[in-house]
Amino acid sequence: MRTISTIVLLFLLCLTTVGQNQQAEVAKIRKAYATAKADAEKAQKGTDPVLGHMEISSRHIEPGTGPQKETLQYYFRRVEDQVTGMYRYKPFLITRKYNIAAQDFYEEFLFIDSDEGLNFFFQKSGDNETRYYYWSWNGAGSHKVVKGAPMLDEVFALRLASDLGEAFARLMNRDY
Repeated sequence: MRTISTIVLLFLLCLTTVGQNQQAEVAKIRKAYATAKADAEKAQKGTDPVLGHMEISSRHIEPGTGPQKETLQYYFRRVEDQVTGMYRYKPFLITRKYNIAAQDFYEEFLFIDSDEGLNFFFQKSGDNETRYYYWSWNGAGSHKVVKGAPMLDEVFALRLASDLGEAFARLMNRDY
């Protein structure tokens, strides 16, 4: 009986520790997000020589749904490659605004260290919001917050972030 009680107590202690670690990681990501938003504003104004902004817009008629518009905004930093000494551009925040028929969507992708991948994904449409936080790439570090119905599967969000990052690398760094 004492063994079962000890096992249950240890299990609850582990859950509490995991929950506290998760809250700490989410807090770090939120702080990095606030910094990224401030840096994005500086990049749009052109007040910091290390920060940059690129906007890509598309307008077309989609059969069956009508006019569509999509706007991508890349916010990036110029960093020096330690091996080659050349400058490269790395995105820290990507925003995407688009519509499907009469429904508008807004998405944000945060990269604290763009070499490690996506750290935060946000999507909003109407009253629905989806947030995914990532801090560990071994699969153990993620946290989901969904308000309303989830609109985008987590795997697709990660794939979309990767695709947008690769497109940026091809455009700005000429990585072919």
